[in-house]
Amino acid sequence: MRKSSFTGLLITALCAVVSCCLNKQFHFVNEGGKTWEKAQQYCREKYIDLAFISNQDEVDEVNDISTTDDVWIGLYRDPSPPTEWKWSGGWNSSFRFWGNDQPNNKFGNQDCVSVWKNKMNDYQCTEKYPFVCFDLNVVLVKENKTWEEALEHCRKHYTDLTSLLSENEQLLVQRMMNSKGAQTDHVWTGLRFLASEWLWVNGDPLEYQAWTGGRLPHCPAQHLRCGTLAREGELWGTRDCEERRNFLCSKLVTPRGDRHVCVW
Repeated sequence: MRKSSFTGLLITALCAVVSCCLNKQFHFVNEGGKTWEKAQQYCREKYIDLAFISNQDEVDEVNDISTTDDVWIGLYRDPSPPTEWKWSGGWNSSFRFWGNDQPNNKFGNQDCVSVWKNKMNDYQCTEKYPFVCFDLNVVLVKENKTWEEALEHCRKHYTDLTSLLSENEQLLVQRMMNSKGAQTDHVWTGLRFLASEWLWVNGDPLEYQAWTGGRLPHCPAQHLRCGTLAREGELWGTRDCEERRNFLCSKLVTPRGDRHVCVW
């Protein structure tokens, strides 16, 4: 009965193949304004972190959803060395869109960054502004379930178990797992060995791969046919499908207008 149930669930997914790229979603928060540190705290409690911005499309998205002049984003000056700027949470990006003569550190302590009219400006972190948080269309479910139970849960409450299509996606998800407090060292993903091959159960192509040890397990043992993502250190692993673990679900995203920002 269990095998029959699983096969039915899988066929349902593969008959409606869609690309489920991981999406970054921005959320504008206007609650009377907060300092940069308080804005960071709010974003980490409600979403993932203050917004980090990687390209011009994301600049436009932040501008579209903001209804005030200055809004905090996650960029701040690293005190050591003081010439280096970093994103809150450690997100990697070399993309910058400073305004004219910015950053100028006018008062010698302008260590936090806001966006105004599609340009970044440095300000004192104690100023109070609205802010922009970011989230992902991935949910960490902190319940311990078998792989099949996790699959059923994701399809009932969200869309599917999560696939990981690039290194950037994977790094973001791992950081999210740590910030949200994953309770198992590895969590279930949508990776499954079936009919002599590994596949994502939502039908996404298995092109990017990050197996622990760098080698695809071509013929895994009968009990090691469900895939996990490590919370840190190791990457993809193969585990007994009957183990009980936290898991990652993808949730449906409704794009704003024609924008649908995927993380690659």
